[in-house]
Amino acid sequence: MEEIYREESSTGFERKIFAGAALILIGCLFVYEWQGLQESRRFNLLGWGMDFVLLALWVWRVAFKYTLILYKDKRLEVVTSGLGFIKHSYFVDLTRTESFTDKYVKSFFRKTKISHYIHRYNSLDNNPQRLLVFTEGKKNKLAGLLFKCSDKFIQQLRRQMPDKFIQL
Repeated sequence: MEEIYREESSTGFERKIFAGAALILIGCLFVYEWQGLQESRRFNLLGWGMDFVLLALWVWRVAFKYTLILYKDKRLEVVTSGLGFIKHSYFVDLTRTESFTDKYVKSFFRKTKISHYIHRYNSLDNNPQRLLVFTEGKKNKLAGLLFKCSDKFIQQLRRQMPDKFIQL
């Protein structure tokens, strides 16, 4: 498999500050629940549950890095890595691509027949959200891959599939 282009997710300083503040706030919520547990000797399942859900959402949106790899054999690989031990690859066969765009407009794509969206991006990445719509499975259901990348990556993708690009 020969690579055409590779790009890793980047993080902006301002967004790192925002993510750090959000993590501190989540930590404060845990401290609050702990103090409530110590005072009342009653376990607040809803409070603890919400804290863990918020922490899980923070980890999912911030703690993972993504690497996009475009191959000559018309495949796109999205490598997810994070927490030091998790590494997962997701492949998209670009010959099954319906379209892709350099700008994800939620109101426009909500009206389409896309059955599900696959989120593969870090919220700290300053690059804009992109969308690649493709068919998957034996029933050829439409799926949308949401990712963040630079304009250079989109240019490489356009060279591979110039007729599939939609300008929004």
